[in-house]
Amino acid sequence: MGNSLDTVERTAIEACRVGGAFLRDSYRNGETDVDPGEHDVKSSADTGSERRMLSVIESRFPDHPIDAEESGRHGGSGPYEWVVDPLDGTNNFESGLPSFATAVTVLETDGAPDPRPVLGVVYIPLLDELYVGRRDGGVRYNGRPVSADRGRALEPSTATVVTVIGHDVKRQPDRRAVSASIDRAVEKRCKRRLESWSPTVHWGLLARGRLDGIVCYRPDREEQALGELFADESGLETERGDDWFVAGVTRETFDALREIVAETTDDTDR
Repeated sequence: MGNSLDTVERTAIEACRVGGAFLRDSYRNGETDVDPGEHDVKSSADTGSERRMLSVIESRFPDHPIDAEESGRHGGSGPYEWVVDPLDGTNNFESGLPSFATAVTVLETDGAPDPRPVLGVVYIPLLDELYVGRRDGGVRYNGRPVSADRGRALEPSTATVVTVIGHDVKRQPDRRAVSASIDRAVEKRCKRRLESWSPTVHWGLLARGRLDGIVCYRPDREEQALGELFADESGLETERGDDWFVAGVTRETFDALREIVAETTDDTDR
């Protein structure tokens, strides 16, 4: 089959579509088993989608390592590592909210001490929307190149901004306090704050310039590597810290979000 990134991309798209088709059917018939927890939700839809996605990937690239959200690490020695998120937005899915996706991030591992994302694929099954981002190749939405729209003279006061936190934030009071401070500051300075329970969906909207900015605090790996790739390749203003990431469509919105992170994390989380 070969290890070309074009072949990897085709396989990632197929895996996301196969997993997404299963999620679409499961969402519509409502026949899933769910384990609601205090901090997270487990659904049979996650495991069902993941089995189907892994079957596609492993049939094409049996030697590649895989980090799957439900089943964990699958060993291998190939030049790429696959990060598989079979259902980004489980809480939404089980609540009947139609914002969820399948996602794959591919990291280049061959000779790289710190693997970097080179490919990200997001499939939103209920809308039949597909996002593909490639290192130095831009972002495509349903096959069409897109970029964040810098033409708008958007002030922070008119911006819609997404906030994302990792699962560990919910479990530790000090980190919850930092997250709450970020939320209050965004709500004070921006028109609207969306709390993302399906980050890959919102990364796609940011790449198209449909949303205006994002603040991530201690985000989870399976979505963040893909999101940062999309942000870089769509031309967003970005900055990364040890525990945070911010991006904005315009410099004005980015500067406001960067100030918020400085005000809420520098003195309380270090």
